[in-house]
Amino acid sequence: MTASELAFLALGLLLGAATGAAMIVVLGSRSPRREIRVTVTRDALPRRSETLSQDAFVTSPAEPARGGPGDRRWFDRDGFSPDPGIAAAFPMTVPTSVGRRVAIPIETWPGTAPDRTAVPYVASAVGLAIEPDADPAPEDLRAGPIPQTPLERMLRGEHRAMVEVVDAVAGEDSLRRRDWELLLGGLAEAMADMAVRESVVDFPMGTAFWDAFTVEQCRRIVAALWTMGFRYDGRDGWVEHHVPVYRDLSLALADIGEDPRRVRAWPNAAEIAELFVGVRPAPEELLAAAGPDYGVEDVQALVGEHATKLRGLWIAWDEVLPHLLGQERAA
Repeated sequence: MTASELAFLALGLLLGAATGAAMIVVLGSRSPRREIRVTVTRDALPRRSETLSQDAFVTSPAEPARGGPGDRRWFDRDGFSPDPGIAAAFPMTVPTSVGRRVAIPIETWPGTAPDRTAVPYVASAVGLAIEPDADPAPEDLRAGPIPQTPLERMLRGEHRAMVEVVDAVAGEDSLRRRDWELLLGGLAEAMADMAVRESVVDFPMGTAFWDAFTVEQCRRIVAALWTMGFRYDGRDGWVEHHVPVYRDLSLALADIGEDPRRVRAWPNAAEIAELFVGVRPAPEELLAAAGPDYGVEDVQALVGEHATKLRGLWIAWDEVLPHLLGQERAA
């Protein structure tokens, strides 16, 4: 490379550096954008006094704008005092029917010095002691539980209810008492058997599997298992120890429209065998099907094929029915 070429290169570098510096200066020297900055400080806008210790009548930034929405002089005082320096009368223009405006002088109250706070006060106001009145409890809250009929108590397994009915219909005759005990006991057993067949049972609380469903859903699950051959024995187990497995429970849930995958508390094999521990038939809920008259034909249809074993009860049904329903005691 010759000396002339080196000189041209050096000259080009110098010119390029100078041009770049000039462009930087030009771009950096542009005028800034126009900006308006507003700073709002505390109490910059007029407002009402916050406490009674602040004088509401001193012209200060804390005073509300006179005549504005915060000016309560029209409402907090018995007499309105206008601002000092305002004329006693000032004209107000009102429109007329012909479209012109007429100036009408409006008189104001004479100016007075502020001598009280803006707290409303009435001289005749007197404080009264408020004492709580007696709040009697409603009658329905004081009332006890709805009494059940002897028939309902008897179906729930209360032996005392059966004794009361036997005392009413048989008296002290031991032979008649024995016959009535057999008839009433047969009626309770027949109703319990029909409740088991219809899956009308009550479930205990605290069982993880049953607690995941409503009572109606639990009864539908029992009915689905019944159709599959897994039957409740009416006490606390399965008929002939025929116990379902996980797959059978899943099918029963699917039959009633429940997704088995949503059940978190799945019982194991031992827990499935004890699912009916604490479960009891609820035959008293079947009584509504025979009500409200509880005629002999209605009750016979309710107990099904068990009716043939209770012929003596049907013969004297009209005699014993008032005692079963508690109507004799009410009378």
